[in-house]
Amino acid sequence: MKPYYQTDEIDIYNCDNLALLSRLESEAVNLIYCDILYNTGKSFDDYNDNLGSPQEAIEWYRPRFVEMKRVLAKDGSILIHCNWRLDSYIRILMDEIFGVANFRNRIYRKHSQERGFYKNFDSQVDIILYYVKDPNNFVFNELHSSKPAVVPLFENGYIEGRSEFRWCEGQRISFEGRNKHWLVSPDEFRTMIYNKEVKFIDGLPYRFSTVQPIGNLWAEDEMLDQYDRTMTADAYDTPKPDAILERIIQMCTHPGDVVADFFMGGGTTAVVTQKLGRTGIFCDISKKACDVAISKLEELE
Repeated sequence: MKPYYQTDEIDIYNCDNLALLSRLESEAVNLIYCDILYNTGKSFDDYNDNLGSPQEAIEWYRPRFVEMKRVLAKDGSILIHCNWRLDSYIRILMDEIFGVANFRNRIYRKHSQERGFYKNFDSQVDIILYYVKDPNNFVFNELHSSKPAVVPLFENGYIEGRSEFRWCEGQRISFEGRNKHWLVSPDEFRTMIYNKEVKFIDGLPYRFSTVQPIGNLWAEDEMLDQYDRTMTADAYDTPKPDAILERIIQMCTHPGDVVADFFMGGGTTAVVTQKLGRTGIFCDISKKACDVAISKLEELE
């Protein structure tokens, strides 16, 4: 299959994503991020966001997610961006295809302020479902900030196999009688000791470092949509903020890795992929989406 647009770093395809996925080599992609169809029932000039009932939508997604699992690298990650219409159904489908043990988190991305709904609670978040190919072997890079943070290396509650005692510079650390468990593996703990990041408060271990803890509520200003939802008429004038993809790509890949987005839309994933020194495979069934993405890429040159 010939790309619609190609550079040394970026391939863009104008086709049904299932057709492209079926032609990609197995384990060829390090990170998949897709801002999928939300099944809103809305029709746009060049595509239709109506997949039928939730059950019909899931059956449409099923072969696509099966192929995404096949093309994902052994240490790869996949993040599916959706909203309240399908997120529970997609979660069940991905548990089935990728495995319950490979589910890592559900991320809530605040997209806007309140819009004044009168007969329901206002919907202000999207959902990003985060899975890995192998829970024992995946890329998750730490992000750093200019200010050091103090982070506990434990949490309340006993868990078998995660409440064992450990040593730190001759000090025996035991949670016996404290009903707590470790949040880091023995190897991670040894690395923190080597880096002189482990400190004790009331006899309990904490990490003192510039590592920036990232929660699953993404509500910072840069995560908000940068357009007015009541004024926009063109679907490709509603891209996700760069900050979302910057965080995901930095944390889940290394420079030179392959990023893929099979629901490319306005091209944010492609643009951020190129900015961060990764390579990418991108696809959209809409020629207009491909043209919008290409124009943004060419502006970077």
